Amino acid sequence: MQLVVDIGNTAMKFAAFDGAEVRYSGAGIEMLEQQLGATRMPDRCLIASVADHSSLAHLLKKHNIPFDLLSQATPLPIANLYHTPATLGADRLTLAVAADRLCSGAPCLVIAAGTCITYNFVEAGAFHGGAISPGITMRFHALQHYTSRLPLVDWDAHRHATYTGLIGRNTEQSILSGVLTGVIQELAGTIEQYEHRYSGLQVAVTGGDMQFLVKNLKNGIFARPDMVLEGLNYILLHNA
Repeated sequence: MQLVVDIGNTAMKFAAFDGAEVRYSGAGIEMLEQQLGATRMPDRCLIASVADHSSLAHLLKKHNIPFDLLSQATPLPIANLYHTPATLGADRLTLAVAADRLCSGAPCLVIAAGTCITYNFVEAGAFHGGAISPGITMRFHALQHYTSRLPLVDWDAHRHATYTGLIGRNTEQSILSGVLTGVIQELAGTIEQYEHRYSGLQVAVTGGDMQFLVKNLKNGIFARPDMVLEGLNYILLHNA
């Protein structure tokens, strides 16, 4: 059994796999410690981290679980054509690995919607690159931070709904329309450009704001909530 851990800007997620099958998953180091005390110990672990991972390392050493940190030196099952691999986030790399496996080498655009929105394009066994833009919550915070009078709008009521508020009748509604309509159109336009260029394109969405995007974009886009963890597992199996 193998353990993979994704430490992002706001949360830590983990999953234990037996081959390609998930045995258990969860979030937070406390939940992981509970799982490690209740089930068979993993044979090895791979970590993707953009934040401090010292607490996790201490926990794994406590249970004598060998672990590695994903880096640009880690052998991959796909080619990495990014011109600056040292600056490429581990999350984007693992998404590319998962996309290549899930789409069997067909052109695939993976959109990860979290702190940032990243666009990650994979084709023919290679990661080609993509784009990075501000995430939805970041956009609301930026409007409040960089102006003197605009409020910080809480958009929780819209996270799991189809958004139809095009015309804002007050300042809060106007901010909601500007951010949410803007994000929807950004994604729709980006997907359309990729579809024009790459026949047979498949599109996957993952990340914390995944459900909002899936509800507000056209059909044919599939949600894959644990894609980073799946990619980490494929990398770990590749190096077994």
